[in-house]
Amino acid sequence: MGDCPPILWSITMARLKKEERGQTRVRLLEAAAGEFARAGYSDANINTISTSAGFAKGTIYNYFPSKRALLLALIDVTAQQHYDFIVERVRLELDPRRRLEALYQAGFAYIAHSPTKAHLLFTTINGPDEAFKAHIFEAYQPMFRFVAEEILAPGYEQGIFRPVELSSMALLLLTIYLGTASQLDPQGRPWLDPGQVAALVLDGLNK
Repeated sequence: MGDCPPILWSITMARLKKEERGQTRVRLLEAAAGEFARAGYSDANINTISTSAGFAKGTIYNYFPSKRALLLALIDVTAQQHYDFIVERVRLELDPRRRLEALYQAGFAYIAHSPTKAHLLFTTINGPDEAFKAHIFEAYQPMFRFVAEEILAPGYEQGIFRPVELSSMALLLLTIYLGTASQLDPQGRPWLDPGQVAALVLDGLNK
């Protein structure tokens, strides 16, 4: 320890251990995204996830109590990253119409930036497990509120958009986004252009 006071040494080691655990958790979640996307939830193998992340079999149980808990955690992480990616770009625009266009541009860009997590999101939404679908809906509540409060509400207040029920319309706009962005060609690219999708949505919203 040298001249380092014992309490400072303990605090430093605790911080380093916490950082190491955080990095391990991130690696496990990244490996899990690949395994779930490749094999599906039912056939995904916990040991494969651990070894793919560079750890011994069973390591994952030190961080997640079950495969279900692992996927739920991955949904939460994906929703937060998805939100951060889109909101950072949309907030660069001030005009509500430009913000709506940026929503779709950023959303489609996220699919290209994180194809594995996007694929996992789409397959889970369209899968049979209702509990996973409900968890996705809850995890994406911040995104719904953002669209309602920072795109639709200002557009209505400025007389740009026609009157709508904000929460229902936000849900519809994001459903359109997920539905169109999930339709991929053989090269894994969306069939539709985000500008086309935004133009169609704006045509329905504009006064």
